Amino acid sequence: MSNSNPENQSQIISNIRIIKIIAIILGLLIILGLFVLFIGLYNTYDNLEKSEKNKNNTLIIDEQKLNQLNFEQPSSAQLISSSLGQYNEILLRYLYAGNNVLVVLNTKTKQIKYIITVKKGSQFGLE
Repeated sequence: MSNSNPENQSQIISNIRIIKIIAIILGLLIILGLFVLFIGLYNTYDNLEKSEKNKNNTLIIDEQKLNQLNFEQPSSAQLISSSLGQYNEILLRYLYAGNNVLVVLNTKTKQIKYIITVKKGSQFGLE
């Protein structure tokens, strides 16, 4: 700007126009980016509400459809794990009197199918 020649003046004005055009384009891109961001946040929030409604619908359990199975265990037995196997059999693993005890329950007949006591020994075998 120190040289105020008419030739330099026109070059400075054209540079300012280019900078203004670039600033306008960048401003529009920022506005467009914010618009897309808010649309994405809205869709995510809407999907979150739908999934919470679906979770609430699936958690409602009809108590008449449930089969209740009451199993009594000794008070000194400690339940270690349980799992559901084939043919609706439940495997319960207990620690009882220093031994591992496996109990297999049949849920259809509601009876104990097997009681297996695993004792420590020097080799594998059956008593």
